[in-house]
Amino acid sequence: MEFRINKTEFLRGLRFAQSIADRKSTMPMLANVLLRTQGKSQLLVAATDLNVSLTAELKSHNASEGAFTVGAKNLYEIISSAPGEEVTLRKADNHWAEIRSAKVAYRIVGMADRDFPKVPEHKEANFVEIEAGILREMIERTLFSVCNDETRFHLNGVLFEATGEISRMVSTDGHRLSKVERRLACPKLTSGVIIPKKGLLEMRRLLDSGDTCKLAVKTPYLFLVQGDIALAVKLIDAQFPPYEQVVPKDPKRTLTIDRVRLIEALRRAQLMSSETRGVKLAIESGVLTITSDNPDLGEVREELEGEFKGDRISIGFNPKYVVELLSQMSSDQITLGLSGELDPGLFRPLAGDEYLGVVMPMRI
Repeated sequence: MEFRINKTEFLRGLRFAQSIADRKSTMPMLANVLLRTQGKSQLLVAATDLNVSLTAELKSHNASEGAFTVGAKNLYEIISSAPGEEVTLRKADNHWAEIRSAKVAYRIVGMADRDFPKVPEHKEANFVEIEAGILREMIERTLFSVCNDETRFHLNGVLFEATGEISRMVSTDGHRLSKVERRLACPKLTSGVIIPKKGLLEMRRLLDSGDTCKLAVKTPYLFLVQGDIALAVKLIDAQFPPYEQVVPKDPKRTLTIDRVRLIEALRRAQLMSSETRGVKLAIESGVLTITSDNPDLGEVREELEGEFKGDRISIGFNPKYVVELLSQMSSDQITLGLSGELDPGLFRPLAGDEYLGVVMPMRI
């Protein structure tokens, strides 16, 4: 097997492949990338960690057909540093790979392609073309609140729901929840699916490379195609909790306040807080008083003006959770809906954005 390929074209596929290849796995093959010539002018590049898989069909000049696998990260670094505009790869004896570019020549260890795991086939799935920017935004606005505790695997991803016209993403780690809705004509789903965090991270990277993409769900996979690069994400087989029960329906108290000023005040208060000691928000008569004290550091107090409806209330929050949530909003003004001191707070933009977040309170 031998082929010649433009360096930039090769790196386009290897950049995604090397981030998916699993170097920590007990299966050495999962750290490799599969290279297979197809006809005279196409090279298949594939990588998988058994949960997230990628295939890229790149333009090449093939002298002979065949396939082999080499370390994904090592190959990416070699090609990145290659001096020429083109590189030539040849499969040598014992699955070694010979790489030439200009006057540089490498020989690196490879493995037989027969042991490479089968990558999910995406070409028979029913795809819908959608705006890549909207899907990327939805991922960005829910990814931060995904649970990282692997024992709660049903929360280790984002719930994706689609009616055919409206698409929705929801994530929660048990302490906070984020939910975004957009008019996006995704494939209609009879029930929601849970997309794992690593899959979302790779989807976000792929969505950066074009204005439109194609999306399909064929259980147990979600497929995302951007040009000649296809991503297959194995969905989490679990039941997402009934999130609507967590979202406050009709808060008794509502505060409308400047978003940026609130973020800045919470960051200042966070300097005097800790993981077990949050910040206290006291609201009455249009004034929000933010306080925080730490016996080891000191205390802080700051007042902000806002528009408040309801009776006086004092409530504690983890400032990190609130700041991360508010940072995903673009509205100048936000509303905070509160019922009681032990009830969750509902944060949402004042107008024009179907996005909301729920943060559980802390005892102060």
